[in-house]
Amino acid sequence: MKNSLTIVLLVIAIMGCKPTVPKQFIQPGDLEDILYDYHVAQAMANEDRSRSSEENNYNRSAYFLAVLKKHGVTEAEFDSSLVYYYSHAERLKGIYQDVRERLNDDAKALGASVGDIGKYSTYSTTGDTANVWQNETDVLLTPKPTGNRFDIYVKADTSYHKGDYFLFQFMSDFIYQSGSRDAIVCLVAKYDGDSIIQTVTHIAMTGESKVHLPQNREGTLQELRGFIYLNNNDRDMEARKLLFISQIQLIRFHQKQPKNGPQTNEEIKKDSMSRAVDDRGSNPDTTGRRAIQRESGAILPTRERTPIHRVDQQPAKLKKQP
Repeated sequence: MKNSLTIVLLVIAIMGCKPTVPKQFIQPGDLEDILYDYHVAQAMANEDRSRSSEENNYNRSAYFLAVLKKHGVTEAEFDSSLVYYYSHAERLKGIYQDVRERLNDDAKALGASVGDIGKYSTYSTTGDTANVWQNETDVLLTPKPTGNRFDIYVKADTSYHKGDYFLFQFMSDFIYQSGSRDAIVCLVAKYDGDSIIQTVTHIAMTGESKVHLPQNREGTLQELRGFIYLNNNDRDMEARKLLFISQIQLIRFHQKQPKNGPQTNEEIKKDSMSRAVDDRGSNPDTTGRRAIQRESGAILPTRERTPIHRVDQQPAKLKKQP
């Protein structure tokens, strides 16, 4: 009985010692409200598509300052608070998860249509269409070393079939004080027979982002590697820059089997064109996707931006090392 009481008191003491945010910084609940209003205001600022990019930038800045004024927070206080939360990324990630949930609830209440993110959210890891992503689904990136890159790795198993094709998608939220928004998504699929397919995509907008991995009818996926990298083009390390990635999904589609025997070459071409229209007609890939043929063992680019020399939609055969 005495030991049980000691354990209870110890648990209470640990819970009571949970670190809190220093008073000079914006508290989590208040920051959540500010970020929520920020995203609503940014959507309003971007509503008129007839404006020039300079006008949109001015409106986004004006709306942001209006949000800070509403909450009685100065721009300097907001920036210093973000610096604090940069070093406590798990707290900021939790705040952003709540913000994203509130925004999604608002969209549903207003009758917004369900995008692919919502459409595939209930899929299991089995079946002809499956969400096979089992890693972290929410990531916070800042354009600083050790915080600007999220690595991707998926190991295939016996549930993967020849001819499978894939959709990698997520929600992106940018908070930028200045500079161009640029996140690079690189995916490298390795198939049996040492063939690979690589895609490189640039993400520059808040919202739903997706990358289609071209189909390889000749091989079965062995592994998928890659990364999401937040680029800092203007080298201004002090400016407010943050990218929150949420609801990461990797959707695997099994190739539909013909009802009466194998497909002819002509049927395969028609099937491929039909699938391309279905998968990309209403939701095209983010601008900048390229399928790259590479013929060396270095299948992943370095952390620095790597120039692209050759574009090819077909899988490449790697030369085996002697």
